[in-house]
Amino acid sequence: MSIQLPVSTRFFDRALASRVVKISLPMVISELSNSIYALTDTYFVSGLGTSALAGVGLGSYLSWLFFVVLSMFYNGVLIYIAQAYGAGKLDEARQGLSETLTYGLAIVTLVALAGYGVGGYILALQAGGYTEVWAQAYLYFRIRMLGLPISLLVWSMDAALRGIGATKQSMYVNLYSVVINIVLDPLLIYGYLGFPRMGVAGAAVATIISIALMIPAEIYYLRKHSIFPTKIYKPEKIMKILDLGTPVMIERLIFSAGNNIYISVISRCGDAALAAHNIGIRIESLIYMPGFAFSMAASTLVGQEIGAGRNEKGKKIGYEAIKIGVLFMSITGIIVALTAKYITKPFSPTPQVNELATLYLILAGLSEPGLALAMIIGGAIRGAGNTRIPLFINAGCLYFTRIIPSMILVNYLGVLGPWLSMFIDVYIRGIIFLIVYTKYFDKLVRKIV
Repeated sequence: MSIQLPVSTRFFDRALASRVVKISLPMVISELSNSIYALTDTYFVSGLGTSALAGVGLGSYLSWLFFVVLSMFYNGVLIYIAQAYGAGKLDEARQGLSETLTYGLAIVTLVALAGYGVGGYILALQAGGYTEVWAQAYLYFRIRMLGLPISLLVWSMDAALRGIGATKQSMYVNLYSVVINIVLDPLLIYGYLGFPRMGVAGAAVATIISIALMIPAEIYYLRKHSIFPTKIYKPEKIMKILDLGTPVMIERLIFSAGNNIYISVISRCGDAALAAHNIGIRIESLIYMPGFAFSMAASTLVGQEIGAGRNEKGKKIGYEAIKIGVLFMSITGIIVALTAKYITKPFSPTPQVNELATLYLILAGLSEPGLALAMIIGGAIRGAGNTRIPLFINAGCLYFTRIIPSMILVNYLGVLGPWLSMFIDVYIRGIIFLIVYTKYFDKLVRKIV
């Protein structure tokens, strides 16, 4: 099967590429700021020892399993509002956001309570019993669960800003939050300046506070753009938002559950391997979090064009986002792979952890082109109104090309086995997405508003 990309005298369409860069760059900075959240926690927690570092990594993985409920609302709001904005229907955008904030808060609160109740048992299975790593992970996880409803409010409002293309304002809010987290982390983890010494709990509390303080700024910008709701609506638009967001949530749930199986395989290789994986993935987030930015930019731009009834232009601007994002992630991935030994050292409590983290980052850095294709094309397809195809591709590849091979190869190659499986998985997934987007885009389009 041949794949024919758009042919032009230039690799980039200057006008469309300019739109992509304008909306993507602030989101890249925002997503990098989210990576700094994780790196800040990792850096300060590493001073507490290997068990604490491994525990935060384990607790984070389980937190993401419950945080996937946010993706149902976040992606649903972003796609719905992007198409509503493209169609010039701001009243429907306001109503959709209002219903999400109202009914979404109730749903997410129930999920948070469920997670708080069962998390300890799941972590015990992952940690191999009630160990010191389990104790640190459970402490971190419980606090993060309490902050889940706050995250719903912030994520929904931020998705609305990005859906109308106000990514610069979204960037300002995210950077403000990161600065607060950087200040609070050492104060609460180590008890500086008279604050209580809270250990790993301090990292979780600092994150929740810094997210909560985003709410006033988000409200200010939404009002400035006249899309902040002024009343509570009956549940009408929320059903469309949930229809868009539910496949994304299922995808992320399957992916997060798979990642928890994946991290359990890695944990069998010992605390040093688990700590190294945690360090590596936090540093790698400096690359793949911008990938989320390009993915969301593709969703926004494609969604706006589909909402306006310009399907062919939607496909073209999707291609521009794909090309720019793949180029960006490929270059940064190579840089990280070449410098892996040096950038992991400040986060590594022992030479063994540093050596393993270096190996992970080399493989991860060289896998970024495939990951970029999968992430950004998936975002473009979602923006076109089809959130089911990315679900099928991502879920299938995760289990058949990553998890099952990991469970086999770990017996022969140790922790290198799961990491090699990850490397192969992202390239297979990226190629499949490219074929689907190129051949079947017109059939995937679904206008929502």
